[in-house]
Amino acid sequence: MALPPLPGRLAVAVVVLVAVCLAAPGSSIAKPAPTHCDVTVGSLDAARSRVESAGPGKVVCLKDGSYGKLSLGGRGKGAPVTLRAANAGKATIDGVDISGSGVTLESFQISDEVEVEDGASRISIVHNHIYGGYFGIDACDSDSTPCSDVAIVGNKLTGPYGEDAIRANRYHDANGDGVGLLIEGNEITGVDENGNHSDCLQTVWTGDHLVFRKNYLHDNHCQGFFVKDQDDLCGGGNSGVCGPVEGIRLEDNLFLRNDAACANTDCGPSLTVHIFGPTTGIKIRQNTIWTPEDDLPMALREGPFGGVTIERNVIYRGWTDWDGGFPNWKEREDVVCKWEGYPRLSKSSKRSCNPGFRNPKTDDYRLKKGKAGIDWSPTEVRYGPR
Repeated sequence: MALPPLPGRLAVAVVVLVAVCLAAPGSSIAKPAPTHCDVTVGSLDAARSRVESAGPGKVVCLKDGSYGKLSLGGRGKGAPVTLRAANAGKATIDGVDISGSGVTLESFQISDEVEVEDGASRISIVHNHIYGGYFGIDACDSDSTPCSDVAIVGNKLTGPYGEDAIRANRYHDANGDGVGLLIEGNEITGVDENGNHSDCLQTVWTGDHLVFRKNYLHDNHCQGFFVKDQDDLCGGGNSGVCGPVEGIRLEDNLFLRNDAACANTDCGPSLTVHIFGPTTGIKIRQNTIWTPEDDLPMALREGPFGGVTIERNVIYRGWTDWDGGFPNWKEREDVVCKWEGYPRLSKSSKRSCNPGFRNPKTDDYRLKKGKAGIDWSPTEVRYGPR
């Protein structure tokens, strides 16, 4: 028997509700919002020309296909110009070299190194899949000239690489927002030591305001977060290019299984977090650094350290061999299995080698109880082109 027609307003409401449900996040038939493009081009020469001539905030899209190596030069002082794959992940570039100011690179497959030239500013590398090159991303390979206000966000970096997944030597907060180099929401995997000191992040020499936040590092054999050699360039007239790293924030990251097989059979264990002084301030907050393999630690070494805050982390092993003291030390509400060489844990922290993770089989390392460690699961995050 046919049902009677719905009243007009109710019929409209039902149609709207069905449309909303079909487009809801997670629906198997949901369609992504169309990519906004101010202009779409089909060659690297056209892409370069359009980016360099575009007005502030414009979006240049590159058609689907495989392309060679791209060089981009930003010129804008206003909102950055974006070069984006017209369809996320459907355009492949054989490496990118970026200079100048005000450029965003988004949603590409990138089969070779992304290089951010020294002196570049306001450069963003966003939601790409980078899977080749000597480095995955090489930012500011200079011993004197920094990059300013660089953001590396939402990318999937898949090794192995010739050396590091991300290398950043000189970085600076020029706009005063407290961030000189932002590395946030990236997945880094497959980085295996091959004799070239292969790290997930390596930053040497000196810089200011390094923020490493909400990254997912797993199944590597790398120094996951490595800061060193701030004083290497001191002396010999190198004034202003050496000295402490000013401000390090390590927040809400997940470090897992850093014991993958080495590409070089002679390599030893790699420290998961490895920070050398001097620094003027380190804040390590809300991370889950759970790497029982090879007893891998979170390590602070060769200070001095001008202030250290460690709070609400879940840490398998904290270790230091620095015996020069930790002035302005603050530690609270951490969950730790092993704690060696640092000041005694605060009364608000606890020792546990079985802290109760929600579902390690899916890398959901949120705690079942308590507020320490990460507050997200990798299954909830989209890495790479989107």
